Amino acid sequence: MIDRTAEGGIEKNVGLEPPIARRQEFGRKVFLQIHRTIGLFAGAILVLVGLSGSVLAFREDIDEWLNAPLMRVETPVQASYRPLDEILAAAAATMPPEAKAERLTLPRHSGAAAAITYIAETDDLDTYSYEMFVDPYTAKVTGQRLLLHGDSVLSQPLVPIVMAFHWTLLLGPNNAYIVGAVGAFVFLSVLAGLYLWWPRNGDWRLGLKIKLGASPERVVYDLHRSVGAYLGAVLLVMLFTGVAMIFKPATRSVVSQFSPLRADPDFGKSTPIPGKMPIGVEAAVGVADEVFPDGRLHWILLPSSPTGVYVVGKQASEEPNRTKTYRNVGVDQYSGRILHVQDRRKFTAGETFLEWLFPLHSGEAFGAIGRPLALVIGLAPLTLYTTGFIRWWQKRRARKRQT
Repeated sequence: MIDRTAEGGIEKNVGLEPPIARRQEFGRKVFLQIHRTIGLFAGAILVLVGLSGSVLAFREDIDEWLNAPLMRVETPVQASYRPLDEILAAAAATMPPEAKAERLTLPRHSGAAAAITYIAETDDLDTYSYEMFVDPYTAKVTGQRLLLHGDSVLSQPLVPIVMAFHWTLLLGPNNAYIVGAVGAFVFLSVLAGLYLWWPRNGDWRLGLKIKLGASPERVVYDLHRSVGAYLGAVLLVMLFTGVAMIFKPATRSVVSQFSPLRADPDFGKSTPIPGKMPIGVEAAVGVADEVFPDGRLHWILLPSSPTGVYVVGKQASEEPNRTKTYRNVGVDQYSGRILHVQDRRKFTAGETFLEWLFPLHSGEAFGAIGRPLALVIGLAPLTLYTTGFIRWWQKRRARKRQT
């Protein structure tokens, strides 16, 4: 027979043999202690990380909304982009003479501006990274903003600052392991919570109900348990992918034991030809179109030295990652010769696994529902921590009254 205590619906298997019952009860106490301890301490940090993740789910939209005069343009009736060389030339004319353009990113929708990032150094060797925006329909500069000054994280725009907080707590890339360690501990806590959630009589539906007419203690407990049950699996995916990306070398090492992994692509070097000027962006894109005739032109990484190369990225519609592309072509800036091709269709199983980490973590892999889902999951740690803390405080207060 099964006897449920009034507090939290905790069940005791009275009909079991005493040794089995004692072992099960001891196991639950161990898992409960793990769940409670990690939740109280690591959970507090994860709440902040999760809230920042909710904001980042709509990072492009928020960034454009905050910087609309720079990043948004009017879409003409006869919408047609100006030549890419003209767009880049308009940006170059506004840059300081010593600046080095690094990347041209195409608009992600019809009302967005093209973005050109460049680096400028001052006389005291201080490095400034800027982002300039150009109306793709008129090839006119709409403005620019500072992206980064040296290593000062707070010199960035708001959205990149939130992103840096999400994975480093603004402590610098070398300290990102702190967030990774917190994520790993909370991963264990969520597993322990799912174990504790499973009803002992096997009727899992009992763990999804909230008895709103019950005592406040029972309502808080049911809310904590139900949210954890409904969102636990997705939260585990978010935690796993986040930890895997932070500890990337270790992740690659483990994955390589099961599937071969190639090093990051080397797109080669251009061979200068005396008296010959670079072929230009349009010509480099034309070369890449021969390799990838389909897909959307996502970016062009620009040569920053006489031996630098054009890297043209054509994003396929089926790619899970919308922030970057894994279909890139390295093009010699003088001869137009293809130097290297990165094609995600030729990825090994391990490389595909690594490719999916960020899209799963950010929600991009789930299409239109991905961003709202990432927002909800980002709020889950706050709900779980609040209800868990209240339940812990209620039990602590009850013990004090008894003594």
